[in-house]
Amino acid sequence: MNRQLPIIIAIGLSSAVLYAAALSGLAIGLLVTYLSQLPLFIAGLSMGVRAAALAGAAGVVALTIIGGTMPGVLYALSTALPVALLVTLALRKRVWTDGKEYWYPPGNLLRGTAIWCAALLITAAVVFGVLGDGFRAAVSAFVGRISDVIAQGTGQSASQATIENMAGILPGITSWSWMLMATVNGLLAQALVTRLGKNLRPAFRMAEIDVPLSWAGLFAVAVALAFILPADFGFTMANMAMVLAYPLLFQGLSVVHAAMASFGAWTIGYVAFYVVMIFFGWLSLAIVALGMAEPLLKLRERLTRPKST
Repeated sequence: MNRQLPIIIAIGLSSAVLYAAALSGLAIGLLVTYLSQLPLFIAGLSMGVRAAALAGAAGVVALTIIGGTMPGVLYALSTALPVALLVTLALRKRVWTDGKEYWYPPGNLLRGTAIWCAALLITAAVVFGVLGDGFRAAVSAFVGRISDVIAQGTGQSASQATIENMAGILPGITSWSWMLMATVNGLLAQALVTRLGKNLRPAFRMAEIDVPLSWAGLFAVAVALAFILPADFGFTMANMAMVLAYPLLFQGLSVVHAAMASFGAWTIGYVAFYVVMIFFGWLSLAIVALGMAEPLLKLRERLTRPKST
């Protein structure tokens, strides 16, 4: 580890530089910031948990020196800490009595990303509820300020109804954006270290995604509470439901992959499916529903079962 320390610190500084791109105020800077987790994942998935933690700590120190306390705290919460925790989970394994190694399941990693966002969501709700006028009021005020900035540049201001509608789902959308980029960065890092022969665990497989029925139940409860509870409680539960839906979407996608594989679909078929899903967002709701039903229907098991002749 001592020999690798300069490399680890350099990796952490590169992550901090990518994150600091957002401070430029340019749109491209915000896009580059999404890659700030990638170096930390590479360090962790190739050199271990300590490497990811040390690289993240180096990034926190660098950003605190460059931008002050707040950028350092935000980097720690959005990049350094969650990556270290996800790497810790990803590198967990057990050897059963059959002598085989069983690695921490991809479905549990997806749930881990959702739990991190859910914890931050609840924390924000409590903080704004105790110290401010409420979680929704704080989000609405933020959206209003962004709308005013846009109006100054375009001359067109959004209506109050539009601002309230956007504020109603902004925490959930932000969480999805973060969870998606954490997933993408983790998969990119795993693919890169595997290609270089430095991977500490085998590749992730879509077919191994397994989200239990209890998680689907939590999602259903959150949806119900979003309609029942008033004010900030309902607002928080609605966005919580969006967060809890994330692992279910991937379980639904794993069923789709199994179905397409059973029909011998080519790569272009998978690409076409994802293009259609991007353009028709409502299809994601159907995939989430499929993910909820999978623990009961066992469709992947049926689709991958050898066909009788």
